Amino acid sequence: MVCSPMLRLRLGSVPPDRVPCPSRMSALELSMRKYAEQPDKNVVRPELGLSFDSLGEAYDFYNLYSWEIGFGIRYGKSRLNAERTKSIQEIVCGCSGKPNAENSRSCMCECPALIRL
Repeated sequence: MVCSPMLRLRLGSVPPDRVPCPSRMSALELSMRKYAEQPDKNVVRPELGLSFDSLGEAYDFYNLYSWEIGFGIRYGKSRLNAERTKSIQEIVCGCSGKPNAENSRSCMCECPALIRL
C-alpha cells in the first residue's frame, strides 16, 4: 500500500455514546460543585479534561455556558475515522468562520470560541 501525505489512515472505533454510570458525576454537576466553592466566577465553566456521556450532553453543557457568557453556538467541523464513524466533533460559536464577501451582512467574525470533542 502506498501512503500519500494527503491521506492518513485513521484507526480505532469510538462508540457514539458512553454508557451512563449512576456513580459518575456529569460535567454540569462538577461545574456547579466548583461554583459552590468559588462563587465569584461563572456557574458553568468548560475545562480541559471534562468528559461527557454523549454528544448531546456536551452540546447542552456548552450551550448553558454560551448563554451565560452571551453568545450562540452551532455544530462545526467533524471527522470520520476509517470505519466511517464520527471521531471528532467541534461545537463552535455561532459567529465563527470567515464571510465569503468582505462587505456582507454576515455575522461571521472568525470567533475563536469552540469546544472539541
